Parts: sequence; C-alpha cells; structure tokens
Amino acid sequence: MDNRTYYEQRIKDNQLEYIQAKRHYQLIGSLRLAAFVCGLLSGYFFWGNVTVLIPVLFFLVLFLFLVHLSVNAKYVRDKFKLLIEANELELAVLNGNWSSFNDGNEYRNANHPFSFDLDIFGKKSFFQLINRTVSKKGSDLLASQLMEGSEFVDLTNEAILDLTSQPNWCQEFLVEGKIFKSENIEKEFHSIKEIKASEGLVSRVLRILIPISSITITLLFSFEIVSNSFFGVYILIVFILIGRNLKVANKVTTNVTSYSNQVKMFQRQLLLYSKVEIHSEKLNKTRESLFSDQENLLASLNQLEKIQARMDVRMNLIVGTALNFFLGWDYQVLFQWEKWRTENENQLATWESQLAQLEVWISGAIYMINFPETIFAKFNQTQEMKIVGLGHPFVLKEKRIVNDVILENKENFMIITGPNMAGKSTYLRSLGLANICANAGFPVLAESCNIVKLKLYSSMRTSDDLTVESSYFHAELTRLRFIMDAIEKGENVFIILDEILKGTNSKDKEIGSAKFLQKLKNLNAKGIIATHDLSLCNLSNDSLAFKNMFFDSTITGENLSFDYKIRPGICQNMNASFLLKQMKLVD
Repeated sequence: MDNRTYYEQRIKDNQLEYIQAKRHYQLIGSLRLAAFVCGLLSGYFFWGNVTVLIPVLFFLVLFLFLVHLSVNAKYVRDKFKLLIEANELELAVLNGNWSSFNDGNEYRNANHPFSFDLDIFGKKSFFQLINRTVSKKGSDLLASQLMEGSEFVDLTNEAILDLTSQPNWCQEFLVEGKIFKSENIEKEFHSIKEIKASEGLVSRVLRILIPISSITITLLFSFEIVSNSFFGVYILIVFILIGRNLKVANKVTTNVTSYSNQVKMFQRQLLLYSKVEIHSEKLNKTRESLFSDQENLLASLNQLEKIQARMDVRMNLIVGTALNFFLGWDYQVLFQWEKWRTENENQLATWESQLAQLEVWISGAIYMINFPETIFAKFNQTQEMKIVGLGHPFVLKEKRIVNDVILENKENFMIITGPNMAGKSTYLRSLGLANICANAGFPVLAESCNIVKLKLYSSMRTSDDLTVESSYFHAELTRLRFIMDAIEKGENVFIILDEILKGTNSKDKEIGSAKFLQKLKNLNAKGIIATHDLSLCNLSNDSLAFKNMFFDSTITGENLSFDYKIRPGICQNMNASFLLKQMKLVD
C-alpha cells in the first residue's frame, strides 16, 4: 500500500471509530445528567423520610461512576479525532503543504555553521517538514540532531527503519502526547525534581501525631469524655499547626500537579513502548536499558499519579479541611512527594530523554514513509563523495529533477557555473541537506549516498547589519573568517559557498575568490561553490583538486527553458540580458 492510500484508509477507519466513540460519549453524558436529576428528585420527593438516603446515595454513586466512564469515553473520542487529523496533515504534506507543523523558528541562528543558509528552521523549512515531536524535549533534541549530528548514527538508522514498518504505532505514540498536551507540558519533566518540600523534625512528628490525636479526641468527644471547650481548643490548635504549613503546601501541590498531564502522557507512551515489536537489535538493547526494571519504572509513575490525585483532593475546601483535621493531609502528601522525589530524581532525565528520542526517531520514520525514495547514507573511509539521484524534498516528486554529486579522492572543490534560475542554488541546498541528514542519521533523498563524515559549513545568505555598522562585504568576510577558523582548528569540514565576495567590484571579487579557494585547497578542505565568475574555472587548469560542472538554459525565440541537469564543464550560455529584456527593463 502506498503512503497516500494508507493515509486515506486510516482516515476512513478512524472516522468510523470516532463516530462510535462520539455517540458513546454523548450517551454517557445523557445518563450522567439523568442520574444527577434523579438524585435531586429523589431528595425532593422523599424529603423528611429516612429512606431518602437509599435512592440519593444510589444515584450519587451512579453519577460518580458515570463521571469516571465519561472521562475515559472523552479520551477515546479525542484519540480518534487526533488520529484523523494526523493522517489529514500527512496527506497535505504529500501535496506539498506542511505549514501546520511547528517550524522551529526559535532555533534559527545566523551564526550557526549552516542552518541559516539551508532553510533548516522557520516557515517552509526542513525542520517543519520532518518534525512530528509533541514535547519540548523532543523538539529540542530534533533541532540539536539536525544542527550537531548524532553520536549514534547507526542506531538512529536502525530505529527509523524499524519504526517505518509500524506507522500505526507511531501515530498512536504521538497522539498520546497530543491528548495530554497543555501549556505546562512545554516544561521539561525532569524539572519537577526542583520542587522540594522541606521535611523538618516538627513536620515528621505532626504527620504521625495529628491523625492519632484527632481521631482519639474526636471519639472521646463523641462519648462526652472531653468537654466542648477542650475539643474547641484542640480544633483551633490543629488548624494553627496546619496553617503554619499552608503556604508551603499550596505552593508544592500547585507545582507538582501542574505536571499531571506529562505523567499521564509518559505512562501511556511507556506502556506502548514496552509492548511494541522491535526487530532492531540495537533498538531492543536501548529499550531494555529503560525497562530493565520495568515494574519499578511504571509503578513509580503510577505512584506519582496517586500523589498528584491526593494533592488535588485537598484543593476542595470542605474535603481538604476534614482531611487535614483527621489525617494531617498536607503533612502526609508533602512527605509522600518528598519521598518519591528523592527516590526517582536521578532517573527522571533518562526517562524523558528516551521518550524524546523516540519522538525524533518517529519523525524520521514518518519522513521516510512520506518520501519512500529516501535511503540511508554510508560513510566512506576515503575522501570520496558519491551521491546518485540526489533531490530536494521541497520539490514535489512529479516535478523533481535529480542529479549526481561526485568528488573523487584527489578532488577538493566543485566549481559550478550556470545562468540564473538554472538550478545551482537548489543543487547546493540538496547537497547540504544530504550531509545534514547523513550526520543526523536521517534518510537522504537520493538513490544512493556514499559520503565522507565531515562537518558542514556554508556561506550563502550573508547580510549587512546597520546596528553594528557592518557593510555587506564586511559581514561576508566575517563569515568566511568563521569558516577558516574552523579549518585552522583542525576540523574536517565540507564547505558550501554561493557567489562569495558579492559586496566588492568584479576584479577584486575575481582575484579574491581565486586566492580564497586556493587557500582552502592548500588546507585540504573539501566543498562546492556556485559562481558567475567564469574565471574561477581556470583553477582546474593548474590543479586536479578543482572540478568544473555547470547548469545550462535554452533560449528559443522568446522562450527560456531549463532542464536543471548538471554537466561536466563550463557554462557558455548566460541569460541576464534576455531576462532584462523579457521584463522590459532594457530595450
């Protein structure tokens, strides 16, 4: 089944489930309302009769039971609704529209070695195309992996390939995160360990003393063994003791319960992860390291959920007052929270990181499903680079023209010439994205990809900065100096340059560009440059380290056409004059 048919079928299947779930939720809502009304009517008609308690209690219990069922029914309804939306969004991606996903604009950085030049973040970016993460930690990890690469490329390859065969599971995993997504879920879960409840000697004593004394004195009062005045003074003392801890208790419980959605999300996602069938040996080992003590992991989250529920209960004024008087409730929940925090604080970051990494792998798997023509790169031990059938995912498949990239061991730089709009910049960006995906462990849009593991640097989108009185030319020199610094520090780099030294006159540009490329070659750097300076092609006459390639255009009468295919050699046809005439800018 191709991806489009799969998404369409999933929408149909989930729409049927959604209709049933919606009806079920509405039915429970109607029964819940009926139980509430019947309870009120029972109290009204049987008021004054001792038997009133029987129907009232019956309908109260029924109402509470239906409330519980309603919560579950709402969850099921929302789950199918989100699954429908997820598949509709993927269909839109296949049609060239991925604007509904988070664009990662907060990660944009003009000083990064390549991300600003290659449309990695922002609207219509690669991050927006591949991103399916639902947590802040997942989004941060995906951005980091694109910008810095992955330490475990092989593991990422295997995980993505494994998950590609389980798209239903991938969707369910992400939907669990979306169901419980809220403003507070943007906080990293491991930061919950910063919420500390100070447990002094007095608190530990009162936690035990208040329940014993309150229950005992209440019983003595009910049997008239202690006087009204004594009981009244005791009540006052208890609430003074509770009150002295009230500010701390309110703060801690409010902060801890603000993570309730994340706890529910982790519970459901971990349960899914524990049951999914995995074929990759490396991925299985990673999962086993998380679930080596599975019972404790899931039990710890269940325990935390119960603590949060107890904290929620105390927020009801009447119930909270009674619980605090008889059980010293605030002291109990703070003790339970502090105990859970100290037992689990060292594991929180691991749980969160593993689930975030799963979101990143799922993002890669969905990208591979949407672009089945992708493959995983292989890294050479030599300096040779060979990519066959390289394309760019921003171009729809039916319009996409693919090209090869070949740099032999002895070749350092590819010099690309060609007329405007012939495909030079797209070629450079395709090559840049291939390097990024390869280093991050993500699929590459090509028939095959054998490259060198190098750190990517680019200079393609330099701009002047009036706030620091920086001219365009100075800004570009600063960027080139940034690249040169990396090389001189000993980094193995691959450089992508697009029409450098644009901010100076033609002769300076010609001489300066040639000298700069010569220096890069002498430092054994590898890269590619697109230029309109045909004189740079002469570098290949003196050294085999430079290789000339070009794109071409065809002018037939009043028509200008491109085939967007790269060829060996130097471009002889330029189209600036033709375009100026077409736009009626010249006679």
